Amino acid sequence: MKRDTYADRFLSGQELWGDDFTDEQIQEWFADEREAYADLGSAEPRTPYGYNGINSFLGFRTLPRRRFSHALGVGSSFGEEFLPILHAVDRITILEPSDRLRSTNLQGFPLEYVKPVPSGEMPFEAGAFDLVLCLGVLHHVPNVSRVVGEIGRVLAPGGWVVLREPVVSMGDWRSPRKPGLTLRERGIPRHIFETAVDQAGLSIRSSVFCMSPMTSRIGRAVRRNLYATQTGAFVDRTLAVTTAWNYRYHATRAWQKIRPTNVFITAERRGD
Repeated sequence: MKRDTYADRFLSGQELWGDDFTDEQIQEWFADEREAYADLGSAEPRTPYGYNGINSFLGFRTLPRRRFSHALGVGSSFGEEFLPILHAVDRITILEPSDRLRSTNLQGFPLEYVKPVPSGEMPFEAGAFDLVLCLGVLHHVPNVSRVVGEIGRVLAPGGWVVLREPVVSMGDWRSPRKPGLTLRERGIPRHIFETAVDQAGLSIRSSVFCMSPMTSRIGRAVRRNLYATQTGAFVDRTLAVTTAWNYRYHATRAWQKIRPTNVFITAERRGD
């Protein structure tokens, strides 16, 4: 039998597909993903925002109790993910490629938008922000390590970053994508994700599994979005912990899919 070297490299989770692409390949990927999320039906603000519970439970409550003078949202679209900490932020800038996923304000709080470039280089001075949110965005990006490195560069020493990403393959992306997925998205293996964060000059203060597939099933049964509340997030975290032993990047059988699918990281920028 001919060995599947592609699967050995990428579906095994040993390497990240896209992280070493050429400039031309990155530009093609960027063009495919620019409006892909809006095309899935997310071109209007979500009311209420469906992830405030899990973001607060696993992310925001691990932040120090302080004010943040300037926060950056990477791919934050309408900015709803800032709602639980809006009272502690003085200014918000959002790096957003889509022309459709934008708003002038968030419940009266002004939002500033800047467009990213395919290379991943961010048009900001080093240390320009003391808080960065990047929630469910990096898996849409080819050159993940470069973008995480830029997050580290624009974050001031002592600043904080909150990250959440799928750490499973999300299927074999050589095949037609399942409904609800964009053309290019794929998860980031946990060890590659954490290594990129560390190499960006960020000290991980919390890194936990979350988003068990069982959570969505329970939510459908009780007709509730469990990710929207901290109680639901606690249920999800419990399910993630109890199935963490079964974690693998790419599942090929039904029983292998009963495992946490995301990792939530909070990290602090190390001093120079």
